[in-house]
Amino acid sequence: ISEVTAVSTPTNDNTSSYTFISTLPGSISYGGDCDSGNDTAVAGNNTITFDALAEDTYSNCKISVTDDNNSNTSDNLSVNTFTIDTTAPTLSSVTIASNNSVSTLAKTGNVITLSITSSEAIQTPIVLIAGQAATETGDNMTWSAAYTMTNSNTQGPVSLNIVFSDLAGNPGSAVDNTTDGSAVRFDKTVPTLDNVTIASNNT
Repeated sequence: ISEVTAVSTPTNDNTSSYTFISTLPGSISYGGDCDSGNDTAVAGNNTITFDALAEDTYSNCKISVTDDNNSNTSDNLSVNTFTIDTTAPTLSSVTIASNNSVSTLAKTGNVITLSITSSEAIQTPIVLIAGQAATETGDNMTWSAAYTMTNSNTQGPVSLNIVFSDLAGNPGSAVDNTTDGSAVRFDKTVPTLDNVTIASNNT
């Protein structure tokens, strides 16, 4: 017997599937932490679903097939190491700042940057700044999202929204606030002088 399709990892499915091929039909035996109600193999591809497993990493699962005619048992087939993760990720830190000389203020052309740290590795998050798609860069747990403000953006506090999932596909709760209270206000109005006078000190 040999592997055809490995168990996906990481996965949020605690009843993972695995496919192997057998040259002969027979009965399936399981070893290690994995077991299944699928106990009959056919000659050809066999897809089995493991019984429910708890969150953890599994590296000792094995399968063998004993053929129906001669009671010969195959060598043990080691299932690939896989991790089950059913816990939703969280963002441990979210801060916002502008590249304006005053980091809490922004004008047209200023870049707003969100700095994001997650509790575990996540997929590339979907980030909106001022309701617009930001450009994200990161290393799975530490991310930066940037957006350049334009005249079409609405004045006032700059909004944010972060949608994210971990590598196993568990979605986190969308975040629309910073964790430290940081905020940026956008002002695109050109200032004017209401009153200008001129005088001399001549007597």
